[in-house]
Amino acid sequence: MTLAVALVAFVTLLLGEAWRVPEPGLSREAPLAQATIVALVISTSWPVPARQPEAGGQGWLVLGPYVGLVGPLLLAVLATLVVALVRGPLRSVPGELLRSALTALVTGVLVRVPLPTGRTLHDYASSAPGAQRGFVALLLLLAAAAAVAAPLLVRALARARLDQEPFWSVTGAELRRHGLLAAAAATTGVVTALAVQVLGPVSFVLVLVPLMVLLPAVGRQRQIRAAQRQTIFALARLTDQAGLTSSGHAARVARLAVPVAREVGVEDADLADVETAALLHDVGQVGLRRPIPDGATTEVSAVDQRRVATAGAAILARTAELSRLAPTVADVGIPHHRAVVRGDVPLASRVVRVASAYDDHLASARPVDAVVRLLRSTPHEYDPAVVGALVRHLERRGTLSTGEAAALRALAAARGPAA
Repeated sequence: MTLAVALVAFVTLLLGEAWRVPEPGLSREAPLAQATIVALVISTSWPVPARQPEAGGQGWLVLGPYVGLVGPLLLAVLATLVVALVRGPLRSVPGELLRSALTALVTGVLVRVPLPTGRTLHDYASSAPGAQRGFVALLLLLAAAAAVAAPLLVRALARARLDQEPFWSVTGAELRRHGLLAAAAATTGVVTALAVQVLGPVSFVLVLVPLMVLLPAVGRQRQIRAAQRQTIFALARLTDQAGLTSSGHAARVARLAVPVAREVGVEDADLADVETAALLHDVGQVGLRRPIPDGATTEVSAVDQRRVATAGAAILARTAELSRLAPTVADVGIPHHRAVVRGDVPLASRVVRVASAYDDHLASARPVDAVVRLLRSTPHEYDPAVVGALVRHLERRGTLSTGEAAALRALAAARGPAA
């Protein structure tokens, strides 16, 4: 590693760590820094002193190539630490250090693993014959993609354990949210690494500038999405503020509806619509002449339930962004036996209907008793498959004991279709 490359790379790392992509409520990505780390690890090495087998043993022959990781790893960690300490908060420092270290280590190990030819991708990056350069570049891209994905997978594992959700589902959400920027970082890092062999340190500037220009646009797009989400939550709290529903009802229903929908088979790509429909399913109560006590729609007639759902759908139909969810919200007011006759009621609507009823019953009953009340109206009012998914989710979350869940399944089986 030449001094010029080290200095330019370090300055680029500092800039990349400082120039992050903000996303409210989520981690701040640093794709420019990750691309620089990938390029630095692939294109350079810490000078490794030669050592004969009789002097250092066979262990040096195995570990020697990986010692070259020390320089790039130290630069990456040092740049991350400096910017993290300056910007704060301190609680974010471990996560950011883990991201940089993982990116450097995974890239470095993968490109230094000996291939069947006895050489490594790190060797080929600077000396591959013309006929092999395309294949080598593809392998380097795969290694870089694994490196930038490693922090996402670790974060997904932590979230899955904390929220008690399936790892594959949380991983899918992380990849949908951050995958494109991660792919851009991996590609840019490989191109920069290959360019360093020809252009030298200036490659970090020439190749990384386009990614730097892209980041503000990505940040603005995410801010727009965050503003839209805040608008949805504000609209969902409208009934709370007006005293029409119990405080936090919509948010609780949304938190419950998403994992239940996943449990019952709703595709991950559609879970955001399930959450939005759950947040807004009671907004139609603002148009009632006589408020429902505590907003509990389970205590009113089927006609009134349908009226609330239809009024809410009419409100959503007047908005450009939410109009597509109007039919889903309207169908929340349809009992299951009528949904079966119709045959086209969305699964999201049936999930929100069950989640809302469960939350209504929790106001005056224990969780197990709230589910019993649902089962007494199943399958006439509620979809047995959704109620069964609710039971499984509550058992996995620890809200229901194994014995309580087994008793509820027995009750469901005695009433008809298995839940």
